[in-house]
Amino acid sequence: MKTNFIYKICTWVGIFGLLLSASCSDVLEEQPRSSLTPDFFQTEAGIMGGLTAVYSHLRYYYGPISTLYRGTNGTDECTWGISQDGGGQAMDTYGTSITPNTGSVSDIWNRAFIYINTCNGIISIGAENGMPASLLAEAKFFRAHDYFLLVQTYGGVPLDLGSGELEFNTTPVRTAVRNSVQEVYAAIFKDFIEAISELPDAGRVTGAATKTAARFFLAKAYLTYGWWLERYSQSDPGGKSPAQYYQLAYDTSIEAIKNPAGFGLMGTFYDVNLAANDRNKEIILYADHNDNVTFSESGNATFTDTGGTDGGMKENRSNFAILCNFEQATGGVEGNIIRRVATQDLGRPWSRVAPTAGALLKTFANKTEDSRYDGTFQYTYYANFNLEEPGTASKQGANGLRIYPGDIAWLFLGDDTELNNLTLVGDGFYLPGKAYAVWTPSSINRTRYPSIWKFGPDRDNKTRSGPWNAPSTRPFPIAKFSEFYLIAAEAAVKGANAQGGYSARELVNVIRARAGVWRWDNNNRVAKVEDNSAAMIAATPASITIDYILAERSREFYAEGGRWYDLTRTGKLEEYASKYFICENSPQQVVATEHTRDIKPYHYLRPIPQSQLDRMIGTAEEKSAFQNPGY
Repeated sequence: MKTNFIYKICTWVGIFGLLLSASCSDVLEEQPRSSLTPDFFQTEAGIMGGLTAVYSHLRYYYGPISTLYRGTNGTDECTWGISQDGGGQAMDTYGTSITPNTGSVSDIWNRAFIYINTCNGIISIGAENGMPASLLAEAKFFRAHDYFLLVQTYGGVPLDLGSGELEFNTTPVRTAVRNSVQEVYAAIFKDFIEAISELPDAGRVTGAATKTAARFFLAKAYLTYGWWLERYSQSDPGGKSPAQYYQLAYDTSIEAIKNPAGFGLMGTFYDVNLAANDRNKEIILYADHNDNVTFSESGNATFTDTGGTDGGMKENRSNFAILCNFEQATGGVEGNIIRRVATQDLGRPWSRVAPTAGALLKTFANKTEDSRYDGTFQYTYYANFNLEEPGTASKQGANGLRIYPGDIAWLFLGDDTELNNLTLVGDGFYLPGKAYAVWTPSSINRTRYPSIWKFGPDRDNKTRSGPWNAPSTRPFPIAKFSEFYLIAAEAAVKGANAQGGYSARELVNVIRARAGVWRWDNNNRVAKVEDNSAAMIAATPASITIDYILAERSREFYAEGGRWYDLTRTGKLEEYASKYFICENSPQQVVATEHTRDIKPYHYLRPIPQSQLDRMIGTAEEKSAFQNPGY
């Protein structure tokens, strides 16, 4: 029987200038180790312990609030919410707000090199001791994964951590040299290509790396590098042109689509994100979590709150980051109508991140045929005050009407048709004859907005005594099979020669056709067996553009942390993110106003963390040269 890696978590502590020495508990034999030395990787048990730690480190990158601050805030998708902690607003406003001291830009750098070095040890020492190639391939996969994340975020980064390029280092060093972007990508390609050759079709345990996962990241790396060569007029040391890399991205994606090895599309978009379907066949790679307090960061045995030594840096807090303050009363309506519960539609309203009005109006313009709006957002909130007040039959609503348990209490409309008909009472909007509060896309603010449903918690205890404030124990998606179609389509738009039946439009339409299939109306809580795939396909333009693919990517992967990377890859950051619309938290503001962001060309990379520069020896000029321009 397969087991989930999350049940074997290894905690690492690093001290580093650039390279770190780390400590790990051997998860297989429970033997504490104060440092990683070459003998640790000479046995299969040591290799397994190292790999377990490498899998667990994905939780630093995918799911914490920094995931959304780093990759979602400051784009056309999202802006900061009313409860943001300063980091969210800094990442959103650009200008001089993003600095080498901004926490959300440091997390990748501060973690990646620890685990890259672990992978270096597994690969080199494991090979010398005859360890199985498939296990070493998992380390190659993650070394390439981390370097790909680093090069997209910071540009060229060091391949030599102190003992030579891609060599295992046991001695902390305080010097570092950044390799070129081209050199880093060459290392990434080599590792992913070897991983494809040596990894199995099916993971050795649930959630482990596979050929399909390696193909996914190789295709995306090819695509990203092709864009980089073209946009910055750079030459490839291997002599390939951007067009050749687009072709490689296309071919690699199509190979995976034709040979899915057990992966594939779910029947409906709703089923991709339904908590009951977690770890489904569409999720190629995820950062896993569970309820076992032995492995929780906070160590809270009741899971009633958050905390922990890393301040939530490994916890999946996506479940309450983009969750509006639905507990707040509105003018003229009795308070406490909607209570937090650990169910996918509710949870803890933290309000750190908010959608933009443009995302709701334009990206998700089609809300009737396309199921992705309903399968992404919670826009209808129902009264559940009876969970805590069982003796209360009803509460006062708007227009002299009563609200009963199960009635709609808040509703976010899909368009602005009713905008001029809204009546302001205190700080709430109402329509004639309706007992519930109403907002349109252009009247949302940083407190009240459609929340993200797809990240919502889903616990065994769904009552008011349940742990509604706890971080999510659901896996956070990293790579989805559906993205293969959009990677290949993007490569085709960029000039890759398409195979018959796999043109850009045909690839996009696979995703759009699935989006048109409904089996459940999530917000209305009723079955909806409806197939709008023909209409969705008919609405696809004859000529696919990069802008159209970016729109499809947002509809498919909204708020999953990849939007900043999509916009920087394609050179669209200023065009898409330099302005957005939302209301401020003023009861008198009914229509969203324009907000601008001071985006400069240097914002296509994040700054090297100040902590890295402080730990390095060297002159001020040398450290300045190590930093990315503009910071």
